[in-house]
Amino acid sequence: MKRLLLCICIFLSLIPLFLWGQSKVNKQSRGQKVAGYISLLTADSIKYWDYESGRWGVALQKQGFEYMEYDEGRHREYLTLTCMGFLTSFSIDERKKLKVFRYNSVVPTTLYRIGDILKLTEDTLIVKWEDSKENRLLIKSKDQSSPLKPALSLYNRRYPEMGVSKDSLWEMAYSLYCTYREKKACPDTMLLVVKLKLNEEGKAVMAKYERTPPDSATYADFYNVFLSFVKSLPFTPERDIETKETFESSIILPFSFFAKESWAEIFRRELRQKRQAISKEKSTAK
Repeated sequence: MKRLLLCICIFLSLIPLFLWGQSKVNKQSRGQKVAGYISLLTADSIKYWDYESGRWGVALQKQGFEYMEYDEGRHREYLTLTCMGFLTSFSIDERKKLKVFRYNSVVPTTLYRIGDILKLTEDTLIVKWEDSKENRLLIKSKDQSSPLKPALSLYNRRYPEMGVSKDSLWEMAYSLYCTYREKKACPDTMLLVVKLKLNEEGKAVMAKYERTPPDSATYADFYNVFLSFVKSLPFTPERDIETKETFESSIILPFSFFAKESWAEIFRRELRQKRQAISKEKSTAK
């Protein structure tokens, strides 16, 4: 009986030691999992992930666990000007829960975003952020050597501008419209919105109607010529006046014409013509 009690006591005394060992093994296992996730996310240094669209991306750095968003030109990207005053870091646990934090010397660390990693491989990352309805697909960037550039200042950003005045544009567009109207080869009333994509030199590389005109089949020739005319217009590209960098951009131009001009339109047109005539006389006199 004494031996039995002794065995029971020894067994009970070993239980805490067994549980401690098991807990230590579990912690080591979780730690190895997290280390593996961090290695895939950061390539043990810094790794650039591009969103599927190719226009934005995220850089994850192992040192300091930095989380840095960037644009298509590899400039640091911030959601608002206020965000520029914060540093961002990330963490991940064994459940693949990804958390992003913001902090600076004044404001303590606060949770900025939280999401679940649905897939993580060497070249693919899929995240479901809690503040987004869609899963975000990121692909390992082909460029893993170019460092990020400082963020562009919104105050230095200048948007595309037409190389012709609004009056000149109206006169050219209206002249084209009248040419086809005399042939009865265009609609009496036209409300068009043209979307243009400009390259870094300001040249239109794509032009399309935001909404297909309902009579596009009837007046196909006119709509094609008018679209080519808009695409040929000169523009200065979107640019940063400090760094002198230029950027791709998209703009929208609305046009509207009517078969019968209102008295106000006739007055405006005649007034423009008088101003142009006076301007020519002054330039000739000089």
